[in-house]
Amino acid sequence: MRAATEAGMLPAMPPAHIYQILTPYVPRQQLDPGFEVLDNTANERPDWFEYWPIRNYLLKGGLDDHAFYGFLSPKFRRKTNLSAAAVREFVDAADPGTDVVLFSPRIDHSAYYWNVFDHGEEEHPGMKQVTRTLLERLDLPSDLQSLVSDSRNTVFSNFFIAKPRFWRAWLAINERMFAIAETAGDELGRLLCTPTIYRGAPSVQMKVFVMERVASLILTRDPGFKVRVRDPFTAHTRIYKLPVAIVCDALKIAYVTQGRGQYKDVFNLLLRVRKVLNLQIRIGAALRLPNLTVCLRALKAYWLRHES
Repeated sequence: MRAATEAGMLPAMPPAHIYQILTPYVPRQQLDPGFEVLDNTANERPDWFEYWPIRNYLLKGGLDDHAFYGFLSPKFRRKTNLSAAAVREFVDAADPGTDVVLFSPRIDHSAYYWNVFDHGEEEHPGMKQVTRTLLERLDLPSDLQSLVSDSRNTVFSNFFIAKPRFWRAWLAINERMFAIAETAGDELGRLLCTPTIYRGAPSVQMKVFVMERVASLILTRDPGFKVRVRDPFTAHTRIYKLPVAIVCDALKIAYVTQGRGQYKDVFNLLLRVRKVLNLQIRIGAALRLPNLTVCLRALKAYWLRHES
């Protein structure tokens, strides 16, 4: 598929080096054999989660500027329903100028929020202030309220594949955060290393969740990166949440592209009544109301559909 083409034919697609991270908690046979393996079974710095093996790989250098690189968790297939073959096919179909390909699952979680840091604040109280302080320290724009995260630039769980130009921008910010977090006596470092809520318990340090949002921050701030997005509204559970989430996302995109305040006003309205609307949709589904059932069945079908 990636062999050099003959003269007169379309140019060969750039290679894609897509890894799944092997952790000590997952048997190797559970990984998709279509991906390469990034071995993190030593788990030398569990406090940094996936950043540690990705960091070590990128710092070695020697990246092909025309190639794509990705580092996916062992849970990738379960969260996206995508095989390695489907991922590679989607990457191969990207325009040659593409810098980043997104595979973020269940983006409905963030669609209800103006940006990924508002979402992070609800999940991990204190994140926005820590992030503002970090950005100020790095001499980067720190006005998080001016950020609008939508399906075109939102990344979850490091589920993205990118060329080195983007990875270098990502690593530059995260390495400066890494240095602060590793400095004894630094107050900001202490805040970054403070455990925050994850799955009901304060078990993961704040720096991990800030790190996971750096890709979204870059894509939102820098339109110079060309992005291809795999359908972000595919889900196999809680389908009743999708309709309002899709409308919220569309309103944010409309606001960014057209600048009309009414779009933001309606978004804020939906934000306040989304639980009521979701409950009504859920009840309607339970009662098997015909028109509603047809719509939800159509939305659920995207989980099984292969989109190229």
